[in-house]
Amino acid sequence: MPSRLRSRSTRPRRPRGIQVLAKLFGGHEISAFECSAQLDSLNRMQGSIQELSMSGLTPRERVLLALAHQDTDRVPVDFIATPEAWDRLERHLGVSGTEEVLRRLGADLRHPRQSYIGPPLPPRADNCWTDVWGVCRKSISHQGGGSYEEIVHHPLAHIRNAGDLESYSWPRPEWWDPESLVRQIQALDAETPYAIALPEFGDPGGIFEISWYMRGMEQFLVDLLSQPDLAYGIMRHVTDFFMGRLERIMQVAGGRIDLVWTSDDIAHQHGPLISARVWKELVAPHHARLNRRIHELGSRIMYHSCGSIRSFIPDLIEAGVDVLDVLQFSADGMDPQEIKTSFGDRLCFHGGIDVQNTLPFGTVEEVRKVTRERIEILAKNGGYILAPTHNVQLDTPPENIVAMYAEAGSLSSSARDNLI
Repeated sequence: MPSRLRSRSTRPRRPRGIQVLAKLFGGHEISAFECSAQLDSLNRMQGSIQELSMSGLTPRERVLLALAHQDTDRVPVDFIATPEAWDRLERHLGVSGTEEVLRRLGADLRHPRQSYIGPPLPPRADNCWTDVWGVCRKSISHQGGGSYEEIVHHPLAHIRNAGDLESYSWPRPEWWDPESLVRQIQALDAETPYAIALPEFGDPGGIFEISWYMRGMEQFLVDLLSQPDLAYGIMRHVTDFFMGRLERIMQVAGGRIDLVWTSDDIAHQHGPLISARVWKELVAPHHARLNRRIHELGSRIMYHSCGSIRSFIPDLIEAGVDVLDVLQFSADGMDPQEIKTSFGDRLCFHGGIDVQNTLPFGTVEEVRKVTRERIEILAKNGGYILAPTHNVQLDTPPENIVAMYAEAGSLSSSARDNLI
């Protein structure tokens, strides 16, 4: 799929709507103006944003306007969940397949992934499987149903210094097929244009996370202080891989990628996992390098971290983050009004609906109330995509999920029949 039209020697004066939307793509108007995929959406704009008919917004236009801090017909919404929660919601809605669930909820974003075409991975044995990084995981069932895949082998646990990294068999970007991503986006666009947020730069794991997956969390945290060159070297290799993956994707689909979803959990419920000094010196440079290239290629960064990350936000902005996910307001120091007031002019937000307490244990009315409050605070003057703070879990009543999207005004007419 070609991502750009040929350059023109002269260009007509661009409507204000196009100028605003072009800012979403690294500040370069030419990127938005000359991308054929962008023009499909931008040509729907007539005159200024103020004159735009909100009733005619596509999901993608709704997201792009929100990211430009513009008002929309309703708040854009997204949805993520564990497989068990997806199944339960499908049964509740009487549909089959995740795409049908997303349509019923009115989700404005989609998260397609490349197909893996690389060397065969080791076969699953004893309920364990090994990924491309050499990390081995085992499926562990938990009370109440469902399972999580916990790491049982860290392939770099044995290395002694940074020099040992050069002999390791690192994954290669060409093991994935970017054309498969193009085909998925084209199939979605045949129905309606959705905003595309690529999850494979942070799920399962970002730069810091994959590094400790490979080394072992405790050992990697020790390395940050006792062997910083080793820790830095591992993160450099992971970042190099992401940079190569990015180039391949953007070469064929760059004009259609709205958000690159990166990740690193750098905090817990009560505070940071590592000091701000260590993060700025050893971790942030890798994110900044990746983020710069994402911007140069015309997309934006949505960065995920759970926990109490208030103290990191100024530095995340400096490192190039455009959208902050997940907004875990149940964590210490995470106040929605303060964060919106302090950073809402420089940062957009994604998430905000609590999966620890509100969604699993609240009443339908409590879910609606929290959803309404988040929209009133975070969506003021745009800049907010409403979503759960993490994967919705199996113990969440489907009625509460439906109530959340009903309050956001995104439910399809058929899904409204499931309201109680």
